[in-house]
Amino acid sequence: MKKYLFLFLAASALTLACSREALNPSEKPAANYPVQIDPILTKVTETDFENGDAIGLTVTRQRGAWASNAKLVFDSSTGAFAGDLLWYEEGADEAELFAYYPYVNLESGGPVPGRFNVATDQQSGTSSSDLIFGSKNGVLPSAHAISMEFKHKLSRVVINVTNNAGYTIGGLTLKGSIPGADISDFEVLVNPDLGPADIQMFKASATQYQAIVVPQTVAFEVEINAAGVPMKQKMEEVTLLSGKQYTINMIVNPTNIKVALSGAVANWDNGGVINPDDSEIVFEEHLDEHYFIYHNEYYYTADMKDGRIWMADNLRYVPDGFTPSSDLTAVTAGVFYPLALNADSSEIEFVESADMIASKGYLYQAEVALGLNVGDLTTVAQAEALEGAQGICPPGWHVPTIAEILALVGKSAGRTTVTTAPYYDGANGSIALLNADGFNMDAFGSISIQDNTKTVGTFLGVKYGNRIASGMFCGSSYAGVTYNTSGDETSGIKNLQFYGFMPMTNKATEAEYTCNGTKVSYRIASPLRCVRNEE
Repeated sequence: MKKYLFLFLAASALTLACSREALNPSEKPAANYPVQIDPILTKVTETDFENGDAIGLTVTRQRGAWASNAKLVFDSSTGAFAGDLLWYEEGADEAELFAYYPYVNLESGGPVPGRFNVATDQQSGTSSSDLIFGSKNGVLPSAHAISMEFKHKLSRVVINVTNNAGYTIGGLTLKGSIPGADISDFEVLVNPDLGPADIQMFKASATQYQAIVVPQTVAFEVEINAAGVPMKQKMEEVTLLSGKQYTINMIVNPTNIKVALSGAVANWDNGGVINPDDSEIVFEEHLDEHYFIYHNEYYYTADMKDGRIWMADNLRYVPDGFTPSSDLTAVTAGVFYPLALNADSSEIEFVESADMIASKGYLYQAEVALGLNVGDLTTVAQAEALEGAQGICPPGWHVPTIAEILALVGKSAGRTTVTTAPYYDGANGSIALLNADGFNMDAFGSISIQDNTKTVGTFLGVKYGNRIASGMFCGSSYAGVTYNTSGDETSGIKNLQFYGFMPMTNKATEAEYTCNGTKVSYRIASPLRCVRNEE
């Protein structure tokens, strides 16, 4: 069924309709005059009723009920509801009419359902969930259709989607509301016997989704399925009112969504303004759906053939006390912006746009990745103790160890090759094999700061055609040390190394791209992938 807004008729038109409605009291209508209802739809979801739409009508006179929950069906050729119900013969006997949509076979006989549930799956449309009431007093039997005003009794939520990421949107779900209503004295209250449910929304257009919900006090959570991965946003608590519409304006970015909920009028009464819940989601894990939320950022995960769960995105969390830098002389900044080729692909440069950060993540010096401040590591014993450290990874995750790197890709500088590793192709760790299982590895580049005596960094990332073709990733296993005076521990540490990843894409085809383990100097700034702890 489609029903959109009929604007309120002008007062003169209403007067005319009423003047047509009643016969002269001296006229005694024949018993075969059918009861007809001409609906005036105020604030309704679509344009009009359609053929076959049915209402339940109750007609009550002073002397008693004439009809209870009589089924009347809409005929678009006449623009009115009609059925088998006929008027009584007493033409001067006024009646009170109650009608509701959609029609159900009421055990109580009417005049309206005592309970009503909205559909939890509204993907095919909202019509069957859109409870509407109409009533009119002082009605006399008439050969003409009786004009009756209908009003919404529930609430509507509309989500407008701006898809900046170009993702395929697989659907929207509205979480947290109770789908059942108790109806008493024509007022709608939430059913206390039911719990919250997920409502799958109707796709009204390429950019708009709709759902009918029961009026209640609720803190919605909006979930959008983008590129096969659900993204969520919690909203602040709001009291939904009968007949009101609430509009959510949602922006889908490459790895997150931003939402603003307001009461913009769109054929329903204005429901006021609601804001997103701006409290931070520190950590929320949804491994069965292959993602987690960490400091309000969404990250994909991949179940790899080594038996572990790995991040399939680079970390983009900025720890407290740090500000990302784009200055190669800031050799102790700790966190740097990601790298990309410039517009003509001639040079590597820092990029600070939200989309690039979302795609590439930040670059971290090892001490920061491992949860410290730059300059905290002063001994080999400290470095060795960081094996498997959580660092800045989310709870239950950690910076990968060399054992985990070898178990994944098989090969690393300074280590014995593990030929049975699932992503070892007989010569190297294979990016093609990793990415076939959703690892999403690439050569993102790094900032080379060779040791703690250097005062300026350089871009590390061999350019190959129109891409950065090399880089390094942080790891947590100690790999080596050099001292200010070679071999003299008392002279102080000049450089520490940790084992990490080294992706290389300086080949003609992706099948040749490699991702092996390597030794990474601790002042090099590079991306970070975390691995989940074993349970």
